[in-house]
Amino acid sequence: MKNDFLNQLQQNGVCQGDHILLAVSGGVDSMVLMDLLYKTKYQFSIAHCNFCLRGADSDADQAFVESMSQHIEIPLFIKKFDTKKYAKQHKISIQMAARDLRYSWFKELMTTHAFNFLATAHHLNDSVETMLINLIRGTGIAGLHGIEDGLNNLIRPLLSFKKSDIINYAQKNNIEYREDVSNIDNKYIRNKIRNQIIPLMQEINPNVIDSVGDTISKLRAVEGIYNNVLSEKKSKLLIRREHKYVINIQNLLKEFSPKQLLYEIISDFGFYDVDAVFRSLYSESGREFFNSDFYMIKDRFELIISEHILNEHCIVYEHTRSVEVPFKIHFKTSSSPIGIDFSNNIQIHIDYSKLVFPLLIRPWEKGDRFIPLGMRNFKKLSDYFIDHKFSLIKKKKTRVLISNNQIVCIIGERLDDRFKLVETSKKVYIVGL
Repeated sequence: MKNDFLNQLQQNGVCQGDHILLAVSGGVDSMVLMDLLYKTKYQFSIAHCNFCLRGADSDADQAFVESMSQHIEIPLFIKKFDTKKYAKQHKISIQMAARDLRYSWFKELMTTHAFNFLATAHHLNDSVETMLINLIRGTGIAGLHGIEDGLNNLIRPLLSFKKSDIINYAQKNNIEYREDVSNIDNKYIRNKIRNQIIPLMQEINPNVIDSVGDTISKLRAVEGIYNNVLSEKKSKLLIRREHKYVINIQNLLKEFSPKQLLYEIISDFGFYDVDAVFRSLYSESGREFFNSDFYMIKDRFELIISEHILNEHCIVYEHTRSVEVPFKIHFKTSSSPIGIDFSNNIQIHIDYSKLVFPLLIRPWEKGDRFIPLGMRNFKKLSDYFIDHKFSLIKKKKTRVLISNNQIVCIIGERLDDRFKLVETSKKVYIVGL
Protein backbone atom coordinates (compact mmCIF):
# COMPACT_ATOMS: atom_id res chain seq x y z
CA MET A 1 0.00 0.00 0.00
CA LYS A 2 2.88 2.35 0.77
CA ASN A 3 4.24 2.23 -2.79
CA ASP A 4 0.81 2.84 -4.29
CA PHE A 5 0.36 5.71 -1.86
CA LEU A 6 3.66 7.30 -2.95
CA ASN A 7 2.58 6.99 -6.58
CA GLN A 8 -0.65 8.81 -5.75
CA LEU A 9 1.28 11.66 -4.14
CA GLN A 10 3.58 11.93 -7.14
CA GLN A 11 0.61 11.98 -9.53
CA ASN A 12 -0.75 14.91 -7.51
CA GLY A 13 2.55 16.77 -7.88
CA VAL A 14 3.54 16.52 -4.22
CA CYS A 15 7.29 16.74 -3.53
CA GLN A 16 9.21 15.91 -0.35
CA GLY A 17 9.82 19.57 0.43
CA ASP A 18 6.13 20.50 0.27
CA HIS A 19 4.20 21.28 3.43
CA ILE A 20 0.84 19.51 3.69
CA LEU A 21 -2.13 20.42 5.88
CA LEU A 22 -3.77 17.14 6.85
CA ALA A 23 -7.41 17.03 7.97
CA VAL A 24 -7.66 14.48 10.81
CA SER A 25 -10.94 13.50 12.46
CA GLY A 26 -9.52 10.62 14.49
CA GLY A 27 -11.33 7.98 12.43
CA VAL A 28 -9.58 5.09 10.73
CA ASP A 29 -9.28 6.80 7.33
CA SER A 30 -7.50 9.94 8.51
CA MET A 31 -5.36 8.03 11.02
CA VAL A 32 -4.11 5.70 8.28
CA LEU A 33 -3.36 8.69 6.05
CA MET A 34 -1.47 10.33 8.91
CA ASP A 35 0.55 7.16 9.46
CA LEU A 36 1.43 6.90 5.77
CA LEU A 37 2.56 10.53 5.57
CA TYR A 38 4.60 10.12 8.75
CA LYS A 39 6.31 6.91 7.63
CA THR A 40 7.09 8.28 4.17
CA LYS A 41 8.66 11.33 5.86
CA TYR A 42 6.50 14.00 4.25
CA GLN A 43 6.27 17.34 6.03
CA PHE A 44 2.77 17.95 7.34
CA SER A 45 0.67 19.57 10.04
CA ILE A 46 -2.68 18.40 11.40
CA ALA A 47 -6.01 20.25 11.44
CA HIS A 48 -8.82 18.88 13.62
CA CYS A 49 -12.38 20.23 13.61
CA ASN A 50 -14.54 19.80 16.70
CA PHE A 51 -18.08 20.34 15.45
CA CYS A 52 -19.52 19.95 18.97
CA LEU A 53 -22.30 17.68 17.70
CA ARG A 54 -21.76 14.59 19.86
CA GLY A 55 -21.06 16.07 23.29
CA ALA A 56 -18.40 14.16 25.21
CA ASP A 57 -17.60 12.00 22.15
CA SER A 58 -16.60 15.09 20.14
CA ASP A 59 -14.32 16.24 22.95
CA ALA A 60 -12.87 12.73 23.25
CA ASP A 61 -12.06 12.77 19.51
CA GLN A 62 -10.25 16.06 20.00
CA ALA A 63 -8.28 14.75 22.98
CA PHE A 64 -7.33 11.64 20.99
CA VAL A 65 -6.00 13.66 18.05
CA GLU A 66 -4.11 15.94 20.44
CA SER A 67 -2.49 12.93 22.09
CA MET A 68 -1.49 11.34 18.77
CA SER A 69 -0.03 14.56 17.37
CA GLN A 70 2.05 15.01 20.53
CA HIS A 71 3.22 11.40 20.30
CA ILE A 72 4.62 11.83 16.78
CA GLU A 73 5.54 15.50 17.39
CA ILE A 74 3.51 16.95 14.52
CA PRO A 75 2.10 20.52 14.74
CA LEU A 76 -1.64 20.61 15.41
CA PHE A 77 -4.40 23.15 14.74
CA ILE A 78 -7.77 22.74 16.50
CA LYS A 79 -10.96 24.70 16.13
CA LYS A 80 -14.37 24.29 17.75
CA PHE A 81 -17.51 25.20 15.82
CA ASP A 82 -21.07 25.91 16.84
CA THR A 83 -22.29 23.87 13.89
CA LYS A 84 -25.98 23.77 14.84
CA LYS A 85 -26.11 27.55 15.19
CA TYR A 86 -24.41 28.03 11.82
CA ALA A 87 -26.81 25.58 10.14
CA LYS A 88 -29.82 27.37 11.61
CA GLN A 89 -28.55 30.83 10.65
CA HIS A 90 -27.86 29.79 7.06
CA LYS A 91 -30.86 27.45 6.77
CA ILE A 92 -28.79 24.49 5.62
CA SER A 93 -28.29 20.92 6.82
CA ILE A 94 -25.87 20.00 9.59
CA GLN A 95 -23.72 18.15 7.02
CA MET A 96 -23.53 21.18 4.74
CA ALA A 97 -22.81 23.45 7.68
CA ALA A 98 -19.94 21.23 8.81
CA ARG A 99 -18.54 21.17 5.27
CA ASP A 100 -18.72 24.96 4.91
CA LEU A 101 -17.12 25.55 8.29
CA ARG A 102 -14.23 23.15 7.89
CA TYR A 103 -13.25 24.13 4.37
CA SER A 104 -13.46 27.82 5.20
CA TRP A 105 -11.12 27.23 8.15
CA PHE A 106 -8.80 25.03 6.07
CA LYS A 107 -8.57 27.78 3.45
CA GLU A 108 -7.67 30.28 6.16
CA LEU A 109 -4.93 27.99 7.51
CA MET A 110 -3.58 27.35 4.00
CA THR A 111 -3.21 31.08 3.39
CA THR A 112 -1.89 32.05 6.82
CA HIS A 113 0.72 29.29 7.06
CA ALA A 114 1.59 28.92 3.37
CA PHE A 115 0.73 25.23 3.04
CA ASN A 116 1.26 23.76 -0.42
CA PHE A 117 -1.51 21.15 -0.22
CA LEU A 118 -4.59 20.24 1.79
CA ALA A 119 -4.98 16.48 2.21
CA THR A 120 -8.17 14.67 3.16
CA ALA A 121 -8.69 10.93 3.67
CA HIS A 122 -11.51 10.30 1.18
CA HIS A 123 -11.27 6.85 -0.39
CA LEU A 124 -12.86 4.85 -3.20
CA ASN A 125 -15.94 3.88 -1.18
CA ASP A 126 -16.59 7.57 -0.49
CA SER A 127 -16.38 8.28 -4.22
CA VAL A 128 -18.83 5.48 -5.04
CA GLU A 129 -21.23 6.73 -2.36
CA THR A 130 -21.04 10.26 -3.79
CA MET A 131 -21.80 8.99 -7.27
CA LEU A 132 -24.84 7.07 -5.99
CA ILE A 133 -26.09 10.08 -4.01
CA ASN A 134 -25.88 12.27 -7.11
CA LEU A 135 -27.51 9.59 -9.25
CA ILE A 136 -30.44 9.28 -6.82
CA ARG A 137 -30.92 13.04 -6.60
CA GLY A 138 -30.56 13.53 -10.34
CA THR A 139 -27.41 14.78 -11.99
CA GLY A 140 -25.58 15.50 -15.20
CA ILE A 141 -22.41 13.79 -16.30
CA ALA A 142 -20.31 15.86 -13.88
CA GLY A 143 -22.14 14.33 -10.93
CA LEU A 144 -21.21 10.81 -11.96
CA HIS A 145 -17.45 11.10 -11.65
CA GLY A 146 -17.53 10.71 -7.88
CA ILE A 147 -15.08 12.66 -5.74
CA GLU A 148 -12.41 14.49 -7.72
CA ASP A 149 -8.76 14.68 -6.78
CA GLY A 150 -6.06 17.30 -7.21
CA LEU A 151 -8.27 20.40 -7.59
CA ASN A 152 -7.01 23.71 -6.20
CA ASN A 153 -4.23 22.05 -4.16
CA LEU A 154 -6.75 19.71 -2.51
CA ILE A 155 -5.36 16.17 -2.65
CA ARG A 156 -6.95 12.86 -1.70
CA PRO A 157 -4.11 10.31 -1.70
CA LEU A 158 -6.37 7.43 -0.60
CA LEU A 159 -8.93 7.88 -3.35
CA SER A 160 -7.83 4.76 -5.23
CA PHE A 161 -8.00 2.59 -2.08
CA LYS A 162 -11.08 0.75 -0.86
CA LYS A 163 -12.26 0.99 2.74
CA SER A 164 -11.24 -2.65 3.24
CA ASP A 165 -7.67 -1.78 2.15
CA ILE A 166 -7.55 0.97 4.77
CA ILE A 167 -8.89 -1.22 7.57
CA ASN A 168 -6.44 -4.01 6.68
CA TYR A 169 -3.57 -1.53 6.81
CA ALA A 170 -4.74 -0.23 10.18
CA GLN A 171 -4.91 -3.76 11.60
CA LYS A 172 -1.50 -4.81 10.28
CA ASN A 173 0.17 -1.66 11.60
CA ASN A 174 -1.68 -1.52 14.95
CA ILE A 175 -3.05 1.95 14.24
CA GLU A 176 -5.36 3.37 16.90
CA TYR A 177 -8.44 5.25 15.82
CA ARG A 178 -11.83 6.45 17.05
CA GLU A 179 -15.20 5.13 15.89
CA ASP A 180 -17.78 7.80 15.01
CA VAL A 181 -21.12 6.41 16.20
CA SER A 182 -22.98 8.79 13.89
CA ASN A 183 -21.74 6.66 10.96
CA ILE A 184 -24.35 4.03 11.83
CA ASP A 185 -27.24 6.51 11.99
CA ASN A 186 -29.24 5.85 8.84
CA LYS A 187 -31.15 9.11 8.97
CA TYR A 188 -28.35 10.51 6.80
CA ILE A 189 -28.52 9.62 3.10
CA ARG A 190 -24.83 8.73 2.86
CA ASN A 191 -25.18 6.30 5.77
CA LYS A 192 -28.24 4.72 4.16
CA ILE A 193 -26.26 4.14 0.99
CA ARG A 194 -23.20 2.90 2.90
CA ASN A 195 -25.03 0.66 5.37
CA GLN A 196 -28.04 -0.52 3.37
CA ILE A 197 -27.82 0.02 -0.39
CA ILE A 198 -24.20 -0.96 -1.04
CA PRO A 199 -24.52 -4.22 0.97
CA LEU A 200 -27.53 -5.11 -1.21
CA MET A 201 -25.49 -4.33 -4.32
CA GLN A 202 -22.68 -6.52 -3.00
CA GLU A 203 -25.10 -9.44 -2.79
CA ILE A 204 -25.45 -9.13 -6.56
CA ASN A 205 -21.79 -8.34 -7.18
CA PRO A 206 -19.31 -8.77 -4.30
CA ASN A 207 -16.84 -6.56 -6.21
CA VAL A 208 -19.31 -3.74 -6.70
CA ILE A 209 -16.96 -1.07 -5.28
CA ASP A 210 -14.29 -2.02 -7.83
CA SER A 211 -16.88 -2.24 -10.61
CA VAL A 212 -18.43 1.16 -9.89
CA GLY A 213 -14.94 2.57 -9.37
CA ASP A 214 -13.98 1.42 -12.88
CA THR A 215 -17.16 3.01 -14.22
CA ILE A 216 -16.29 6.28 -12.48
CA SER A 217 -12.86 6.24 -14.17
CA LYS A 218 -14.48 5.71 -17.57
CA LEU A 219 -17.00 8.47 -16.93
CA ARG A 220 -14.18 10.87 -16.07
CA ALA A 221 -12.60 10.10 -19.44
CA VAL A 222 -15.95 10.55 -21.20
CA GLU A 223 -16.49 13.81 -19.31
CA GLY A 224 -13.13 15.06 -20.60
CA ILE A 225 -14.16 14.34 -24.20
CA TYR A 226 -17.60 15.87 -23.57
CA ASN A 227 -16.07 19.05 -22.13
CA ASN A 228 -13.73 19.43 -25.11
CA VAL A 229 -16.61 19.15 -27.56
CA LEU A 230 -18.74 21.41 -25.39
CA SER A 231 -16.03 24.08 -25.32
CA GLU A 232 -15.96 24.11 -29.12
CA LYS A 233 -19.76 24.33 -29.34
CA LYS A 234 -19.92 27.14 -26.79
CA SER A 235 -17.34 29.20 -28.67
CA LYS A 236 -19.45 28.77 -31.80
CA LEU A 237 -22.91 29.36 -30.33
CA LEU A 238 -22.28 31.90 -27.55
CA ILE A 239 -21.20 35.22 -29.04
CA ARG A 240 -19.98 38.19 -27.00
CA ARG A 241 -21.46 41.38 -28.39
CA GLU A 242 -20.57 44.62 -26.62
CA HIS A 243 -21.65 44.07 -22.99
CA LYS A 244 -23.91 41.09 -23.56
CA TYR A 245 -23.93 37.48 -24.76
CA VAL A 246 -26.02 36.29 -27.69
CA ILE A 247 -27.17 32.81 -28.72
CA ASN A 248 -28.50 32.51 -32.26
CA ILE A 249 -31.61 30.34 -31.89
CA GLN A 250 -31.57 28.94 -35.42
CA ASN A 251 -27.93 27.84 -35.11
CA LEU A 252 -28.63 26.25 -31.73
CA LEU A 253 -31.60 24.25 -33.00
CA LYS A 254 -29.50 22.83 -35.84
CA GLU A 255 -27.20 21.14 -33.32
CA PHE A 256 -27.53 17.57 -32.08
CA SER A 257 -29.29 17.64 -28.67
CA PRO A 258 -29.87 21.42 -28.67
CA LYS A 259 -31.66 21.34 -25.31
CA GLN A 260 -28.64 19.83 -23.56
CA LEU A 261 -26.34 22.33 -25.25
CA LEU A 262 -28.63 25.14 -24.16
CA TYR A 263 -28.48 23.92 -20.56
CA GLU A 264 -24.69 23.78 -20.59
CA ILE A 265 -24.51 27.34 -21.90
CA ILE A 266 -27.11 29.06 -19.73
CA SER A 267 -26.19 27.20 -16.53
CA ASP A 268 -22.85 29.04 -16.65
CA PHE A 269 -24.91 32.19 -16.04
CA GLY A 270 -26.96 30.65 -13.23
CA PHE A 271 -30.05 29.71 -15.28
CA TYR A 272 -31.11 26.11 -14.61
CA ASP A 273 -34.76 25.86 -15.74
CA VAL A 274 -33.79 24.71 -19.22
CA ASP A 275 -37.30 23.39 -19.97
CA ALA A 276 -38.84 26.86 -19.64
CA VAL A 277 -36.05 28.53 -21.60
CA PHE A 278 -36.15 25.91 -24.36
CA ARG A 279 -39.93 26.31 -24.72
CA SER A 280 -39.45 30.05 -25.08
CA LEU A 281 -37.40 29.50 -28.24
CA TYR A 282 -40.65 28.63 -30.04
CA SER A 283 -42.68 31.50 -28.55
CA GLU A 284 -43.06 35.18 -29.33
CA SER A 285 -40.36 37.65 -28.42
CA GLY A 286 -40.17 39.15 -24.96
CA ARG A 287 -40.02 36.14 -22.62
CA GLU A 288 -37.74 37.15 -19.74
CA PHE A 289 -35.70 35.20 -17.19
CA PHE A 290 -33.93 36.56 -14.14
CA ASN A 291 -31.52 35.46 -11.45
CA SER A 292 -29.48 37.40 -8.91
CA ASP A 293 -26.74 38.35 -11.40
CA PHE A 294 -28.05 38.03 -14.95
CA TYR A 295 -31.01 38.90 -17.13
CA MET A 296 -32.00 36.85 -20.19
CA ILE A 297 -34.57 37.66 -22.84
CA LYS A 298 -35.83 35.84 -25.91
CA ASP A 299 -35.67 38.25 -28.85
CA ARG A 300 -36.91 37.40 -32.36
CA PHE A 301 -33.97 35.28 -33.46
CA GLU A 302 -31.72 35.33 -30.40
CA LEU A 303 -31.44 34.62 -26.73
CA ILE A 304 -29.67 37.59 -25.15
CA ILE A 305 -27.96 37.41 -21.75
CA SER A 306 -26.77 40.45 -19.88
CA GLU A 307 -25.74 41.47 -16.40
CA HIS A 308 -28.52 43.11 -14.43
CA ILE A 309 -29.15 46.80 -14.88
CA LEU A 310 -30.97 48.07 -11.82
CA ASN A 311 -34.19 49.98 -12.41
CA GLU A 312 -33.35 52.44 -9.67
CA HIS A 313 -33.62 56.16 -10.31
CA CYS A 314 -30.42 58.17 -9.91
CA ILE A 315 -30.18 61.85 -8.97
CA VAL A 316 -27.47 63.94 -10.62
CA TYR A 317 -26.52 67.13 -8.81
CA GLU A 318 -24.63 70.07 -10.26
CA HIS A 319 -21.42 68.90 -8.58
CA THR A 320 -21.83 65.20 -9.53
CA ARG A 321 -18.93 63.99 -11.66
CA SER A 322 -19.85 60.32 -12.11
CA VAL A 323 -22.36 57.66 -11.09
CA GLU A 324 -22.02 53.86 -10.98
CA VAL A 325 -25.74 53.01 -11.07
CA PRO A 326 -27.42 52.04 -13.37
CA PHE A 327 -23.99 51.90 -15.06
CA LYS A 328 -20.89 54.08 -15.12
CA ILE A 329 -21.68 57.55 -16.48
CA HIS A 330 -19.38 60.59 -16.35
CA PHE A 331 -20.34 64.27 -16.24
CA LYS A 332 -18.16 67.29 -16.91
CA THR A 333 -18.46 70.87 -18.07
CA SER A 334 -16.58 72.95 -20.61
CA SER A 335 -16.52 76.72 -20.86
CA SER A 336 -16.65 76.66 -24.63
CA PRO A 337 -17.96 74.32 -27.31
CA ILE A 338 -14.95 75.11 -29.50
CA GLY A 339 -12.80 72.05 -30.20
CA ILE A 340 -15.39 69.53 -28.97
CA ASP A 341 -15.83 66.41 -31.11
CA PHE A 342 -19.52 65.93 -31.93
CA SER A 343 -18.98 62.89 -34.17
CA ASN A 344 -20.22 60.21 -31.72
CA ASN A 345 -22.93 59.69 -29.15
CA ILE A 346 -20.67 58.16 -26.48
CA GLN A 347 -20.41 61.75 -25.26
CA ILE A 348 -23.48 63.94 -25.54
CA HIS A 349 -22.96 67.72 -25.43
CA ILE A 350 -25.72 69.80 -23.87
CA ASP A 351 -26.30 73.52 -23.47
CA TYR A 352 -25.70 73.95 -19.75
CA SER A 353 -27.95 77.01 -19.46
CA LYS A 354 -30.99 74.95 -20.47
CA LEU A 355 -30.63 72.47 -17.61
CA VAL A 356 -32.45 72.65 -14.28
CA PHE A 357 -30.63 70.74 -11.52
CA PRO A 358 -30.88 68.25 -9.98
CA LEU A 359 -31.19 66.01 -13.03
CA LEU A 360 -32.70 62.53 -13.00
CA ILE A 361 -31.58 59.31 -14.67
CA ARG A 362 -34.33 56.72 -15.06
CA PRO A 363 -35.47 53.87 -17.32
CA TRP A 364 -37.55 54.92 -20.28
CA GLU A 365 -41.31 54.63 -19.79
CA LYS A 366 -44.21 53.91 -22.08
CA GLY A 367 -45.42 57.21 -23.54
CA ASP A 368 -42.03 58.96 -23.25
CA ARG A 369 -41.47 61.49 -26.04
CA PHE A 370 -38.57 63.66 -27.14
CA ILE A 371 -37.46 65.69 -30.15
CA PRO A 372 -34.48 63.83 -31.68
CA LEU A 373 -31.57 66.11 -32.53
CA GLY A 374 -32.06 67.59 -36.00
CA MET A 375 -35.84 67.10 -36.01
CA ARG A 376 -38.69 69.52 -35.28
CA ASN A 377 -41.44 67.25 -33.98
CA PHE A 378 -41.83 64.98 -30.99
CA LYS A 379 -41.27 61.28 -31.42
CA LYS A 380 -42.21 58.48 -29.07
CA LEU A 381 -39.22 56.63 -27.71
CA SER A 382 -40.93 53.36 -28.60
CA ASP A 383 -41.08 54.46 -32.26
CA TYR A 384 -37.47 55.63 -32.13
CA PHE A 385 -36.44 52.18 -30.89
CA ILE A 386 -38.28 50.50 -33.76
CA ASP A 387 -36.75 52.83 -36.36
CA HIS A 388 -33.25 52.20 -35.01
CA LYS A 389 -33.77 48.44 -34.58
CA PHE A 390 -33.18 48.32 -30.83
CA SER A 391 -33.08 44.76 -29.49
CA LEU A 392 -35.30 43.97 -26.53
CA ILE A 393 -32.33 43.93 -24.20
CA LYS A 394 -31.01 47.24 -25.54
CA LYS A 395 -34.41 48.77 -24.82
CA LYS A 396 -34.28 47.20 -21.35
CA LYS A 397 -30.96 48.91 -20.71
CA THR A 398 -31.89 52.28 -22.16
CA ARG A 399 -31.76 55.19 -19.70
CA VAL A 400 -32.90 58.75 -20.19
CA LEU A 401 -31.62 61.96 -18.60
CA ILE A 402 -34.41 64.20 -17.30
CA SER A 403 -34.38 67.94 -16.55
CA ASN A 404 -37.49 69.63 -15.23
CA ASN A 405 -39.64 66.69 -16.41
CA GLN A 406 -38.24 66.90 -19.95
CA ILE A 407 -36.06 64.28 -21.65
CA VAL A 408 -32.66 65.80 -22.27
CA CYS A 409 -31.20 62.78 -24.05
CA ILE A 410 -31.19 59.05 -24.42
CA ILE A 411 -27.88 58.42 -22.69
CA GLY A 412 -25.20 57.24 -25.11
CA GLU A 413 -27.65 57.49 -28.01
CA ARG A 414 -29.36 60.78 -28.96
CA LEU A 415 -29.78 64.34 -27.68
CA ASP A 416 -33.11 66.13 -27.58
CA ASP A 417 -33.02 69.02 -30.06
CA ARG A 418 -34.28 71.46 -27.40
CA PHE A 419 -31.02 71.05 -25.45
CA LYS A 420 -28.54 71.33 -28.32
CA LEU A 421 -25.66 73.79 -28.41
CA VAL A 422 -26.25 77.00 -30.33
CA GLU A 423 -24.04 79.94 -31.30
CA THR A 424 -24.85 81.74 -28.07
CA SER A 425 -24.05 78.73 -25.84
CA LYS A 426 -21.44 79.66 -23.26
CA LYS A 427 -21.09 76.49 -21.24
CA VAL A 428 -21.26 72.85 -22.27
CA TYR A 429 -22.48 69.97 -20.10
CA ILE A 430 -21.01 66.67 -21.29
CA VAL A 431 -22.58 63.29 -20.48
CA GLY A 432 -20.29 60.41 -21.40
CA LEU A 433 -20.11 56.63 -21.06
